[in-house]
Amino acid sequence: MACVFVLPRAILHFKIAHESGKETDAIKSLSIKLFRFGILMFLLALFFGMLLWLKFDIGGTWLSIKLVLVGLLFIYFIVSGGLLYRAIKQGSFLDGIALRLFNESSLLLAIPIIYLAVSKNA
Repeated sequence: MACVFVLPRAILHFKIAHESGKETDAIKSLSIKLFRFGILMFLLALFFGMLLWLKFDIGGTWLSIKLVLVGLLFIYFIVSGGLLYRAIKQGSFLDGIALRLFNESSLLLAIPIIYLAVSKNA
């Protein structure tokens, strides 16, 4: 989960370093590794989540809503990867405010996911 929150922030720092003319190789390398690690963790979480869902027949409305939100969070992460790719290959970035808003918008998905996980038995 940390990769979802850190990658957009890393892209923002990459933009700031790029615009100020500072060395960007370290932040670029870190961002690529962060994206790859995040994809791996998402795939593992998806695999084990599906295993629990199918093997133990866990279901309900809360799970359906949570799966949709997790899917949206995955799409958010893929979009972050697209922004990273665009920054590396083309050297173009979103506006600084747009990147900050994009960075914080992941919480709009994460908070309901956490709530659904915690309150499912309530």
